[in-house]
Amino acid sequence: MIKKIEIARISGIPIKLDLSWFIILAFITWTLASGYFPSKYPGLDNFTYLVMGLLSALLLFASVLLHELSHSLVARRYNIPIRGITLFIFGGIAEMDQEPPTARSEILMAAAGPLCSGVLALLFLVVGNFFTNLLPYAPIIGVLKYCVFVNMAIMVFNLVPGFPLDGGRILRAAIWNYTGDLKKATQTTSKIGSSLGVFLIIFGFFQIFIGNFIGGLWLALIGIFIKSAADAGYQQLLSRNILEGIKVSEIMARDLITVDNSIPLDRLVDDYFLKHRFNSYPVVSGGKFHGMVSIHDVKKIPREEWRDVSVGKILDTRVIDFCVQPGDDATDAMSMMVKNGLGRVPVLDSGTLVGIVSHRDIMHIIKHKVDLKV
Repeated sequence: MIKKIEIARISGIPIKLDLSWFIILAFITWTLASGYFPSKYPGLDNFTYLVMGLLSALLLFASVLLHELSHSLVARRYNIPIRGITLFIFGGIAEMDQEPPTARSEILMAAAGPLCSGVLALLFLVVGNFFTNLLPYAPIIGVLKYCVFVNMAIMVFNLVPGFPLDGGRILRAAIWNYTGDLKKATQTTSKIGSSLGVFLIIFGFFQIFIGNFIGGLWLALIGIFIKSAADAGYQQLLSRNILEGIKVSEIMARDLITVDNSIPLDRLVDDYFLKHRFNSYPVVSGGKFHGMVSIHDVKKIPREEWRDVSVGKILDTRVIDFCVQPGDDATDAMSMMVKNGLGRVPVLDSGTLVGIVSHRDIMHIIKHKVDLKV
């Protein structure tokens, strides 16, 4: 699973940090403190540059957070569940559990982000001018001017009409509204987004070739992210269309081999992993589902301790938070697995484990329906 740290809740929306966020925070701080600010405002000491870099990086991510929060607040007005906002190496993302219900709602949701960034740029400009007139001190003015620039950059970049950028979502909504075909609209804007990603990758490598290694590498990574997100967005829509109307109960595995949480690990290895050859098993004791135990969990324990350690000591209970019900749509199970990096999710009925649905189960039904054209 991708490790995330929840740091706050705003209007009930969890705000989380992916571990990659700390890497990009340090990278941006170092880049600004060692290159950008010394060239713009020479003559200051290294500690001042470091503080300017760190403050600017934090304000950048605060701006990204507000950008994503604006999307989320509009989405909630249309009853779209928001599981949280995650800040990570490429900025931030609002985790929405479903697509907008109408073209109009998508336009409003998508436009909210760039509008927020534009307002923030104007706000930083006004505050910067205030400090310039009141106290022309380079460090604070430099930070504020940087924030004007990055918010304008965020606004302009997100308005590029390629999915999954905000501009691409606005264009998709316009095509959807005109044609009534969400699939066609998504295909068109995803191709634009994918082409943008390819352009950034090529341009990034060109920059690396001419000596701009850091800038070129960053452009190439952003391009890879945009291309993969654009391609995945269209594929997810196709998968949702194919899985429409299929319930979890129709594709889940029912004949489960379960493990009691009291058995020792040596018996778990001999009687389960070596005998049945599955990589993980659901743990059920007294009719209650407790979690999953995998071969990776066992490998963390020294072999000589297997006899003295029970399954209950090492099982993964986090999977309880990612369960589905038999009556849920198969698309819900698929989204749960994709967003949380899971290969399978338990199926609970009134708290009782009744099945397991895996990514393989979903891919099989998609393949069969595509092959049979149904």
